[in-house]
Amino acid sequence: MTLRPSPGLASALAVIRVPRGAPRPSDAEQRAVLEGDRRQLGLPPETYQRDCIIAGPYAVSIEGEALDEYVVWEC
Repeated sequence: MTLRPSPGLASALAVIRVPRGAPRPSDAEQRAVLEGDRRQLGLPPETYQRDCIIAGPYAVSIEGEALDEYVVWEC
């Protein structure tokens, strides 16, 4: 049995962290991170460009570093 993601569901999801107060990641940066997630999951490249959804910023602190965290996925 081969499992394949439904075309209507996101197949890649990523978290992007930037220094607190930095600009929101660009569309190109979002797509590059999602493509990296797709490669890591062993999924084939998309045959068409999906819309990206981005949520955030969410303030986080990791090892004393103040960051803004964004969650990005395709729809």
